[in-house]
Amino acid sequence: MTDAVQLALHPDGTLPRTLIVTLSGELDYDNAEALRTRFLALLDDDYRCLVLDLSELTFCDSTGIRIFLALRELIDDRGGIIALTDLHPRLVRIFQMTGLVQFFAVHSSRADALAILRDQPSAS
Repeated sequence: MTDAVQLALHPDGTLPRTLIVTLSGELDYDNAEALRTRFLALLDDDYRCLVLDLSELTFCDSTGIRIFLALRELIDDRGGIIALTDLHPRLVRIFQMTGLVQFFAVHSSRADALAILRDQPSAS
C-alpha cells in the first residue's frame, strides 16, 4: 500500500477564489480516493480556480489521472480554470502520451500560472 499523497496549501491573497496546492509523493489506486475526498472537502463553492503544483508528485497511475479529470470537471462546472504546474518529468511523459495536455492549462512554473490567472476574470 502506498502512503497517502501529501498536500501543501499555498494561500495567495491576490487570488482569493483560487486554491493553490502542491502534491507530493505517489498517486495511485491505493490513495486516489483519499485524495479525491480531501479535495472535495477543500474545494468549497467559493473556489473557482485550482492550481496544482506537481513538482513533487513522482508517480501517477490511471486512477490518479481520473482524479485530475474529476477535479477539472468540477472546476469547469464553476466556470473556472485548473492549472497544472511544474510537472515532474515522469508526469510530462504521461500527460503527453495520454493527450491530457489538451484538457489542462499546463505551465512551467507556479508563478507563470498565477500571473495568467490574475488576468482572468474567473479567478477573482
